[in-house]
Amino acid sequence: MLKYNLKDNGVCFLPKIFNATEIARCIKALEFVIGGKYRSGHPPEARFWNVGDDPASIIKIDKPHLCDKTIWGFITKNNFGSALAKATNSKKIKIWHSQLVWKPKSRGQSGNAGWHRDSQYWPFWSKKGLFTAWIALTKVTKKSGPVKFVINSHTWESLSGLDFFNKNLKKQNKIIKDRCASEKIILGTLGKGEVSIHSSLTYHSSGKNVEEKPRVGLVVHFCNEEAKQIKTDKKYTSSLKFLANDRVSPVIYEK
Repeated sequence: MLKYNLKDNGVCFLPKIFNATEIARCIKALEFVIGGKYRSGHPPEARFWNVGDDPASIIKIDKPHLCDKTIWGFITKNNFGSALAKATNSKKIKIWHSQLVWKPKSRGQSGNAGWHRDSQYWPFWSKKGLFTAWIALTKVTKKSGPVKFVINSHTWESLSGLDFFNKNLKKQNKIIKDRCASEKIILGTLGKGEVSIHSSLTYHSSGKNVEEKPRVGLVVHFCNEEAKQIKTDKKYTSSLKFLANDRVSPVIYEK
């Protein structure tokens, strides 16, 4: 049962979708990608962490599903696609981007991700029909740096001064709290194999991981039949040029 309604609240939580065997295989494949071994023969779209970098920093790799058939198969499961379609009331679910977000035990602000809404980085997409699924590959607790969501913030006008890449959360927290009551901020604590979904307009962030083990999430950005591509600056054209390529942007549900 959904704990929150995506349409009304901008976020919802799904029951467990992925089993322990599938998760273990996916994590092993992601470890290969982190180490620079791409078993499919294809590199990721981008790496924001490389072997030898600060081990306390967040490991973020874009489109890891290109690098390994195990990861591709994991995010294209039929029951995952049907669950996303049901939660978003969609006739079609298409994945257009994915990210590995591996958060080790933090040192200082190393594990912080600033408040933002995904749409602020997607000027090439319309505001409708865009969502993000966050798959927990490890148990996500209050201490492991879970994603924080502001309920109903998908209805807000845009706020200035917020940015994913700004790790100083103190000032950003004030901006958020000046706009809403603290009880509207919820934690995305998840069991292993569970999934959260949020609108591209929902404000969210995450803090440090104080547990010994890393917090591992596989992020899937997807769209439905309402999403429209917007003509914008040429520097963004590479983001959507692979939409017709099923290997890069697979349809995982269609009614």
